[in-house]
Amino acid sequence: MIAKTVTGNDFSGALEYGAGLRSDRTNKQAELLSVANVGSVDAPGIAAEMRAVAALSDRIRKPVWHTVLSWAPEEQVSREQKIQAAALYCELMGASLERHQVAVYEHKDKDHPHIHIYLNRVPIDGGAALRSDQNFARNVVATRQIREQLGMAPLPARRVSTKDLGPEREAARGYVREQLTAAMQDASVRTLAGLLDRLHQRQISTYLKRDAKGVLVGTSFEYAGQRVKGTEVGVRAKELRSHFAPFGREALRTPEHSNPVARQDSAALLTLTDQYAEVPAPATDDAQVNENRLKKRRRRPKL
Repeated sequence: MIAKTVTGNDFSGALEYGAGLRSDRTNKQAELLSVANVGSVDAPGIAAEMRAVAALSDRIRKPVWHTVLSWAPEEQVSREQKIQAAALYCELMGASLERHQVAVYEHKDKDHPHIHIYLNRVPIDGGAALRSDQNFARNVVATRQIREQLGMAPLPARRVSTKDLGPEREAARGYVREQLTAAMQDASVRTLAGLLDRLHQRQISTYLKRDAKGVLVGTSFEYAGQRVKGTEVGVRAKELRSHFAPFGREALRTPEHSNPVARQDSAALLTLTDQYAEVPAPATDDAQVNENRLKKRRRRPKL
């Protein structure tokens, strides 16, 4: 099982999608599974009630919390288990069902079971809103606990080979995943460089790939001689960008990213094992220097 979360400010649009009423994406197989702290059972009514409570806070700009819980296509999940998983997820994320408004829909338009959980971040008592930072790392922890308590299986991220199932590789993958999750849950780790420092202290090498514009597009890690991709441990470049986005653009910079020489080859993987060693500037031979000087002289106008 995996969870993906987004936040927004449009209760009507979110709940209409959940109920299968969006004109551009009609889903006649949507079903309302459960609600909390709302009297309505139709999407417009639920949205109106949630908006009224969200108006109690003039600080929260994105009161809509939308999470999709997905299971593997071959996993058999009963209706009751889906309701239990949704309720447990809300509690684990800090949204007590006694204080927050919730609506849970099941969609049957895919080949895998999945539900949509809609939360009002502003509680009905007007207290502190549900925090929305570090959602990715918190989702990893929450889904793990849900699987353990309800006896559900994890959703495989990709097809695995015999080589991937080796004990050394599996141990490395588990260690990297554990250290990444712990670091991303640490409130003091607010930059990508800080995360890489933390991993280096744990003997984990990190490799980043950026595109021509410097945008982070790939991640991989190495521990005990075993190289694992970000997709294998659930931390892709997309998740890192989303995780550090609230801290500003500078939070995603690393020393290599700030070095113009390092950006010349955007397709190369940048290793951060050696505490961000400076990349040396390319050498220019004497013949090239002399030729450049000669060209400059030729361009000078005659007096």
